[in-house]
Amino acid sequence: MIRRVGAGIAVLHAESVLLVRRGDNALWDVPGGGSDAGESPEDTARRELREETGLSVGALRSLGVFPHRHTYPDGNVVAWETHVFTADFGGGEPRASDDAAQVRWWPLAALPDDVSEATGTYFAALTAVRA
Repeated sequence: MIRRVGAGIAVLHAESVLLVRRGDNALWDVPGGGSDAGESPEDTARRELREETGLSVGALRSLGVFPHRHTYPDGNVVAWETHVFTADFGGGEPRASDDAAQVRWWPLAALPDDVSEATGTYFAALTAVRA
């Protein structure tokens, strides 16, 4: 089994969170992805946010580290250790790019259901923190 470290950012603004619809499986998720060699989780999260939405943010707050497994269409199984952060929206117009097919603000009180099991755990942690 392959082991990978990844990171993502839940960008928060006015009781909403910025999510991307993934191009590979059409599920909603926080912007994020796998770490490059030697890259910290914080740097990964910032790079992925920039690549997928064109946005930058200020201070990051740790939401948690979420271990999960993902089976890819080619049959590879990856054991992920995903570091998820929250950050406040710093302005700009988000646009879907890289492997994000769509980008949208979602109300924290009405998050989408078409998400992976891992993303569901991020949402549970996010709503617990915001309660």
